[in-house]
Amino acid sequence: MFYSPFRGNDKAIAEAASLLDKHREAIEAGHAYVSIRGFCGSFGSKAANLAAAKNRSNQVKSWFITHHGMKEAYYRTFNSTRSYHGIKDVVALLGIEYVEGYEPPRPQPVAEAPDTLLAEPAVPEPVAEVADTVPVTPVSEPEPVVVEEPAEEPAPVVREYVSTPWYLKSNLLYDALLMPSLEVAYRFNERWSVGVEGNMAWWHNNGDHKYYQLATIVPEARYWFKPQGNRRGHYVGLFAGGGWYDLENGGRGYQGEGVMAGLSYGYMFPVGKYFAFEAGIGVGFMHTWYEEYLPIDGHYVYQQSSRLSYFGPLKLKFAFVWNIGRWTEKGGKR
Repeated sequence: MFYSPFRGNDKAIAEAASLLDKHREAIEAGHAYVSIRGFCGSFGSKAANLAAAKNRSNQVKSWFITHHGMKEAYYRTFNSTRSYHGIKDVVALLGIEYVEGYEPPRPQPVAEAPDTLLAEPAVPEPVAEVADTVPVTPVSEPEPVVVEEPAEEPAPVVREYVSTPWYLKSNLLYDALLMPSLEVAYRFNERWSVGVEGNMAWWHNNGDHKYYQLATIVPEARYWFKPQGNRRGHYVGLFAGGGWYDLENGGRGYQGEGVMAGLSYGYMFPVGKYFAFEAGIGVGFMHTWYEEYLPIDGHYVYQQSSRLSYFGPLKLKFAFVWNIGRWTEKGGKR
């Protein structure tokens, strides 16, 4: 907000007030108005500079209206996104201007005004945006009076978690079956992503000849429907992969490998600020070849080799999702 005692503003305000009182009769009669110009060039965009200049010139105008009892219609504000003689943040009360067609009384000679806040002659630079007004005839007055705002306080430093295109996932259904899973996914944009999922179970009991050994790796490409954010939305996918297995229940075993390919559908929805759940299903074709054996007296007796083709559900997912992000700091001094 406008702080009147800041850096000599009280002196500049006194000069401006004297100027207003001197021409109050012409201003109230509608023959003249008070011209206030705001300049700002310290922000990163033209829009931000213009908004700051407008805000500052309006605050200075409001201060004079409040303290000198003059209506808002007596003032005109002009705002620029450029600096004022090298000063990037300043509000200048340039003086009184008469409307066209009015002949002001010939001014009496005046003594030279005291120095203002600017060392250079305060001749206004061309402004980028000005308020609509009528042509004016400037009155001969002392040097422009400049009213400067206080420097802005540094913004508080705020730590913010920013998401990245990388995701880590674990299928809780496979985890419950003692087959830990891990998927790494990368999202190119709102519509496309890729991922690679791996599962492995390597459990065995040599005493009872029981084996539960299984490993798969399945890459997948996905297309996301109407974007709903980084952690929400429906998708369809195309997957293909392979695996190895050795399954034995103590009486008969099957050892082999296979390949698969198919289509998937799923939906992801956020949970909390950083995580999400993903539910999905995959249907497709699988072909596997394996050897059948019997565990006898510590040996594994080969029985036969077989092949099997299958079409149907291949994947079932309810996964916990973590969007890998990073912490950033915002605020502080510009």
